[in-house]
Amino acid sequence: MYMTDTGRKQKVSLVLGSGGARGLTQIGVIHYVLDRGYEIDEVIGCSIGALVGAAFAGGKVQELGEWMSKLTRGQVFRLMDFTNSKSGFLKGVRVLETLQQVFEDVNIEDLPIRYRAVATDLRAEKEVVFEKGSVYNAIRASIAIPGVFTGVEKENMFLVDGAVLNPVPISHVSKKDNIVIAVNLDGLPEKAVTTFNRLSAMSLLQESYYAMRRKLAELSFELYKPDYVIDVPIDCSGIWEFHKAAELIEKGYELAKEKLDLS
Repeated sequence: MYMTDTGRKQKVSLVLGSGGARGLTQIGVIHYVLDRGYEIDEVIGCSIGALVGAAFAGGKVQELGEWMSKLTRGQVFRLMDFTNSKSGFLKGVRVLETLQQVFEDVNIEDLPIRYRAVATDLRAEKEVVFEKGSVYNAIRASIAIPGVFTGVEKENMFLVDGAVLNPVPISHVSKKDNIVIAVNLDGLPEKAVTTFNRLSAMSLLQESYYAMRRKLAELSFELYKPDYVIDVPIDCSGIWEFHKAAELIEKGYELAKEKLDLS
């Protein structure tokens, strides 16, 4: 455990990125940091990172991991509330209602740990940071993957996934004396793609999208210089493979153990 000169635990600002089910690795990262005796007193997240971050800030990340680890593939599918909306094929309401079995909706300003969720306002083409109000409303806006989840209309804004502009929102860290740890869910694949000319149109579009997100994250890291970046291989999980939760949580713990030199 690292102690400051005043005898207090060294504090950490944790930045949790976007990436669907891969975001469950972030639970493992949190467990490792806490096991090493550090105190996480600030968490900023977008998309799945906003969800995991909210659970942690509310003192329920252990419960979230346990609940997720019990989900089967069929149960994950049943959480998908399909809609005929032109702006997305999922409403995203059912999963949040179900999650209230794990942690209840509270106002962000009442959480015991500083928490912020990042979304994107497509009308103004700018980031929107949730620092107060319903934590579930913040999560819902932040996870609204364009074309997948319906966007959120709010005060003349049309809110979608924060990852559209900032997949690892390190720019919103406020505690400058903290150790800053960022979790990037778009790390290079463990099995590199070498035959791009043989990919389907959809697969090629997906690879191009991932390359764009990686470059956005890299530019952010160069500008804001976090102390540590944990890159989660993009091929360790598909976006909807939440039934692999136990494996992904363990993967996150091992990646943190490998990449964090916390002495």
